[in-house]
Amino acid sequence: MTAPALTDRPYSWKVLIIEDDNAMAQMCAKLIRRRGHTVLIARSGQDALAVVRELRDIDVVISDVQMPQMTGVQLLARLHALDATLPVILMTGYAHLLGPAQALALGAADYIMKPFEPETLISSLERASRSRHKLLPN
Repeated sequence: MTAPALTDRPYSWKVLIIEDDNAMAQMCAKLIRRRGHTVLIARSGQDALAVVRELRDIDVVISDVQMPQMTGVQLLARLHALDATLPVILMTGYAHLLGPAQALALGAADYIMKPFEPETLISSLERASRSRHKLLPN
């Protein structure tokens, strides 16, 4: 079953991808941009924190788990300290480092195992964005 296109929504989402692998970051960005949404890419957790502090209008964060200097799990905690309603999707190719149940228990909106199908990313993004918009005041 194919997930509905994100462009069926009456608004465009701003998605921040944190990924130190440029090819993976660009592939994710392309999938999301095709659906009419804005994508920003940060190469590190520190860069991501700076973006979130500056812009304050990020709808969803997608972060790799295994990165130098700051892991995706560390970033998740720091992002939630800034904005507890900000959905963070964690993705990893190393399930032995962090499993789905652990990620969700830590507050992740979702968990994606690499490699993944495009619709897996889009479905996860839709669920995360819907959950954010339910939590925000009107």
